[in-house]
Amino acid sequence: MFENLKIKKQVVRYLTGECREEDSRIVSGLIETDERYRRIYNQLQKTWHSTGPVAEETYDVDLAWLNVLNRIEMQQEPVVHTMVHRPVRKIIYAVASAAAVLLFGLGVLHFLKPASDLNTFSSGTNIASPVKLSDGSVIHLNKNSVIKYPGKFGQNSREVYFWGEAFFAIASDKTRPFVIEAGETRIKVLGTSFNVRASEQTGRVEVTVNSGSVLFYYVDESETALDQVTLTAGDRGIYDRRTGKITKSVNTDLNFLGWKTGMLVFDEAPLADVLETLSSRYEVSFNVTDKQIENLRLTATFDNESLDSILQVIQLVHSVKITKTGKDYLVTK
Repeated sequence: MFENLKIKKQVVRYLTGECREEDSRIVSGLIETDERYRRIYNQLQKTWHSTGPVAEETYDVDLAWLNVLNRIEMQQEPVVHTMVHRPVRKIIYAVASAAAVLLFGLGVLHFLKPASDLNTFSSGTNIASPVKLSDGSVIHLNKNSVIKYPGKFGQNSREVYFWGEAFFAIASDKTRPFVIEAGETRIKVLGTSFNVRASEQTGRVEVTVNSGSVLFYYVDESETALDQVTLTAGDRGIYDRRTGKITKSVNTDLNFLGWKTGMLVFDEAPLADVLETLSSRYEVSFNVTDKQIENLRLTATFDNESLDSILQVIQLVHSVKITKTGKDYLVTK
């Protein structure tokens, strides 16, 4: 019920023109992509256009508050259809906000923290076997990743909580959006596949779409969407907590799924980029003594090769010397 109240508050502000321009753009996007937003928008829009103005002095605030409380007790939708005149709308909005505070005190704000009955799966230090959810969606977790999910999804939505890196193959369900919560970011889809890399330490979240499309956005403490981008196949979106912005670009990383497939592909890639990829994949560090080495180009494909095998190829192709010292490697001419 609180979820519908939250959506209605956003839609009402959108209909009445009381939200900022960027908020209006975000709500408009949610109306197009989320069945719940679209349904509530259609209901409120019909009521908005069919109800005539009401004189401010005839409005009974106490009666409105009583109606709200009665509807909460009956677990029905909150009263919003009486908002027909700007002063009256403000009063109803305040009443709805007070009702939300009451609900918060009763502990039903499940959006702010996962429910205790969620299943928790952690991959540990190894790439985990695929996790299959009750709706048929499959999640491949990279090492050092964790996901929380219900044993069975509800009738209106599918929500999971995630940190780390994983490839999501989401089963199509147009009536129940699939939402991944990673810190303050949300990734909403109906059915598609994409890779997510979310750092709990920095708050940086990176989404790379493999097929279909996703809505990528972040929210404030009241779950109000602040910024959003729509990503389609081949796009990458990055949220930076420091700037509070989401940037969208074309994905140029051929190896964004290398951790899952075992394949590494380099096409005229600078050696600096190759070493960075190897550093992330094999958890090692490279020290290069000559900057000219970093500009050397490599075209090669490696299929589940060991790090030593890859480094031998690089040494042969470019006549460089790579020496191991603990977990670090020294690259010299």
